Amino acid sequence: MSILPNPGILKQCIFAAFVAFSISACKDDDDDKTVEPVKADITAVAAADPQFSTLVAALTKAELVPTLQGAGPFTVFAPNNAAFTKAGITSLNNLNKDALTPILNSHVVSGSVKAADVKSGTVKTVNAQNDIYLSKNADGVFINGNIKVIATDVSASNGIVHVIDNVIIPPTKSLVEIAQADTSFSELVSLVLAADPAVAAALSSASSGLTVFAPTNAAFRELYKTTPKATLLMASNRALLTNVLLYHVIPSRVFSTDLPNVSGPVATANTSATLTFDLAGGAKVIGKTSGASTITAANILATNGVVHVINKVLMP
Repeated sequence: MSILPNPGILKQCIFAAFVAFSISACKDDDDDKTVEPVKADITAVAAADPQFSTLVAALTKAELVPTLQGAGPFTVFAPNNAAFTKAGITSLNNLNKDALTPILNSHVVSGSVKAADVKSGTVKTVNAQNDIYLSKNADGVFINGNIKVIATDVSASNGIVHVIDNVIIPPTKSLVEIAQADTSFSELVSLVLAADPAVAAALSSASSGLTVFAPTNAAFRELYKTTPKATLLMASNRALLTNVLLYHVIPSRVFSTDLPNVSGPVATANTSATLTFDLAGGAKVIGKTSGASTITAANILATNGVVHVINKVLMP
């Protein structure tokens, strides 16, 4: 009697085992697959989050929703509802499409930029008339010196959203126009007009990116106790006056949030003198012969630079 199984039965067993193995393998493969959720676009992400209801309403009123539903990718610095309130925008009733569009476009950057890739410096927005300025320090990322990024890397199908605590408002006045519009700078304005015309020209230039440390009238009155205004206005002292005023100007934008990254002397528009900074107990700028002056108001954005108010005239 043969002990070998019937060849037909053997073939059936082998085939059955193969099918069972195949089914099991397919089942295991299916179990290992992770179904990726379909991401929403930027506008859908914002619409799904109640903290962005004002932003969504503004985008809708400005007819920008279709743009942000596009392929992109975009990076959006998204102000939450509290940010609009902080900026004094408690209602959209008085803001039409023309008013909202440059503001909202100033929050959008072409390309997808994650928080880890952010660097300090100028960033172009889709508002061609308004760049923004990022500062990255140990406390986080800031825009234009006074707007903080409070949440990062919210992913969308067509880009990245970062949440900010204020609204980016494009500036409308130059450095000179800001000083002229504020009566507390009347002494500064009068001295600029008396100095070499190159000073006023530089401060009015649309293409410049400057930082101005602006002494108040009180700061100049204190200076006049030792250096009378009449002395500064003498024709023979015009070069001195010009050099003093240029000593208050840095030929680039420096926001208060950039100062933690500054070490050592900083060049000024007075090419023979530099400034230093001291952040202990509040931000101070140090003049070569005048000592420390406290920055009492910071990051006043102009079309061609930024103003910091100081309480003491800087002397080279």
